[in-house]
Amino acid sequence: MKFLQIFLIGILSGEALLGNGMVSVDGGMFKPFLKESSSVSSVSVKVSSFYLDAYPVTKKNYRDFILKNPKWAPGKPSSLYVDSGYLQDWKSVGRFNNKNFDSPVTYVSWFSAKAYCESLRKRLPTELEWEYAANFPPSGGTSKDIEKKIMDWFGEKKPDTIPSIGLYKNRLGIYDLHGLIWEWVYDFNNSSVTGDSRQDSDIESSLFCGGGSLKANDFSNYAAYMRYGHRAGLKGWYTGKYLGFRCASDSKIP
Repeated sequence: MKFLQIFLIGILSGEALLGNGMVSVDGGMFKPFLKESSSVSSVSVKVSSFYLDAYPVTKKNYRDFILKNPKWAPGKPSSLYVDSGYLQDWKSVGRFNNKNFDSPVTYVSWFSAKAYCESLRKRLPTELEWEYAANFPPSGGTSKDIEKKIMDWFGEKKPDTIPSIGLYKNRLGIYDLHGLIWEWVYDFNNSSVTGDSRQDSDIESSLFCGGGSLKANDFSNYAAYMRYGHRAGLKGWYTGKYLGFRCASDSKIP
């Protein structure tokens, strides 16, 4: 209760300016970074149409979620679902105020991100969906612009306070898929999963197993190596300063 009182201070004086609506992503053929096995030649796969949040989930969005679901407030969830770093930057009154409501929420686990999305009748995007959407360059740009954005972000010194959302926009109208934070996906340890993760009957008990060796379609795609390598090292309860998420859906949800 004390935590809720603390982070409500100052809220009435300012709200987030950016919404978190969903963008329609038309399906198509896509060559994923990973092949099913090292012996299988590179093939494109079909991605069904879906909806994806235009922006990463912000601190304001997540604060609203906690107000309705206080069991996810700092110090409340079991260690089975979050590690000791959960919402670490919200534990200091001075670091959570209306000035950074539009920053993406980070220090969240896969379990808490999944709970957030489900509370809105959404879900976490699959790895294939996230990579497919992220593969679209900015309007008038090419894949080289995406690579430069990613590699610049990897190489730069990260700020103590993550900037507000809305820095990078691809031609679909989806923001910050690159250059701001890492993002959870539903099947983040996808090298241990086969097919469409939503069709795997035992996905939640198996996706946390260690993945096999990476089988890349494009060995020169260093940015994708970084993403897949980062995901492969995660556990569902892990949190991190630059690890956030956004939600997806099969149908449009306001």
